[in-house]
Amino acid sequence: MSVVESDYLKRWIGTAITEALTEVALKRPADPIEYIGLWLLKYKENETKRALDKSNEERLAIEKKKLDEEAAKQAELEEERARIEKENAAKKAEIERALAEQAKLTEAVA
Repeated sequence: MSVVESDYLKRWIGTAITEALTEVALKRPADPIEYIGLWLLKYKENETKRALDKSNEERLAIEKKKLDEEAAKQAELEEERARIEKENAAKKAEIERALAEQAKLTEAVA
């Protein structure tokens, strides 16, 4: 077996085969070939599920970050709305004072 083939096998099935053979040695099933075959199918199923879970976790983290950013933007907008409302109330009070003062002056002249 060439080094390239050996590297290929180690890379793609080394861990799975090592774990499967270890379990066969410990459990000594009646049909070890069938056991290894079923074990490898379950291993692949678990690997696929882990990859999907990881992908979902990454997407969830991205969505959470977007949600946090949106909440921060909403908080900024709320602060700005409150500031504008306060400014408008101050301007309204100033206008009302000016109108009241003008009304007093008009009454005093009349």
